[in-house]
Amino acid sequence: MKRVVAGILAGLCILTQPVTAHAHERQCPTVIEVTQAEAMELMQIASAEALNQGTPGMLLVMSVVMNRVASPDYPDTIHEVIHQPHQFYTAGMKSAELTPDVHMALAQLEMGCLYPEIVAFERSENNSLDVYYDEAFDFKDHTFYTVKH
Repeated sequence: MKRVVAGILAGLCILTQPVTAHAHERQCPTVIEVTQAEAMELMQIASAEALNQGTPGMLLVMSVVMNRVASPDYPDTIHEVIHQPHQFYTAGMKSAELTPDVHMALAQLEMGCLYPEIVAFERSENNSLDVYYDEAFDFKDHTFYTVKH
């Protein structure tokens, strides 16, 4: 069974905290459908990776996952993207706290709100992914990347 939020709600997509000026604009198409299992995996990975970043940071993590699913360069499912070797070190952590912020991030994602093109992130002090990707922007203690052009 797919969880669906009506496209009519897409106009309600709002960020509670702005990202730097270098960020790509969020896009709100009509609707994104995920199963209950996929929703749980998205919330767990977003909580594990961005618990200290509130709804916007968790939505950024979910956007990375969804953009990878849509890309021919990555696996085709949410589960496969999250559990791809050496990608999300927190994958499989069942102890991730499911806060109201992560539920809000999922609701925004289901309304079609996501940050396009970002496909990777790391803690800002690492700076190891810039060999493989183009730096897009920083948000709190993470740097987000797009495909290298």
